[in-house]
Amino acid sequence: MRIFVAMLFGAVIGLERERRRQPAGFRTHSVLAVGSALLSIVSIYIPSVYGTGVNVDPSRIASQVVSGIGFLGAGAILRMGISVKGLTTAASLWTTAGIGLAVGAGMYLLSLFSTLVLLVVLSLMSKFEREFLSKGTKVVRVVVEDTSGVLEELEKILEEGRVFRVKRSGGQAEVYFEVPYEEDELSSKLRDVLKLRGVVSLEVT
Repeated sequence: MRIFVAMLFGAVIGLERERRRQPAGFRTHSVLAVGSALLSIVSIYIPSVYGTGVNVDPSRIASQVVSGIGFLGAGAILRMGISVKGLTTAASLWTTAGIGLAVGAGMYLLSLFSTLVLLVVLSLMSKFEREFLSKGTKVVRVVVEDTSGVLEELEKILEEGRVFRVKRSGGQAEVYFEVPYEEDELSSKLRDVLKLRGVVSLEVT
């Protein structure tokens, strides 16, 4: 039951990250929560399995989980590719590990409350940040093959962006967008831009 509940909580958090097209999404958060819960259960029940005479510190395994998740979080940051991004996803992985440990220890109410708070921070507070704590705008310069349809696809992806300059030279065009800056969302959109056929290069300033 504890393993299943941990998987469920991790899946809910992962779905939110998956919806924002983050590299660590549904499966990663689910597996992480299951693994953390498993290690928590093992650390708790080792004394009962091997007898009370064994000198065991139940918190030792949990502490190693907390420090070990840092490597997984670092991987999420490095995989963003465009710049140092993914800090929020790395933090959600670390928090998900804590939720898994709590579920493994049988702290269901604490785990549920923590999951709800984390979802509020990841989803609702991101909207608040965009509306009231705007970090300004970025200029995105995209060099494309001057073919029909590419500019329309760019405008669809960078839907809130404003095209303020288009320079054509030979068979290519330089398109300059001014877009709202929100690190995770902008990074996701830029990755979609790079996948478009006809895109030669991309630069953010």
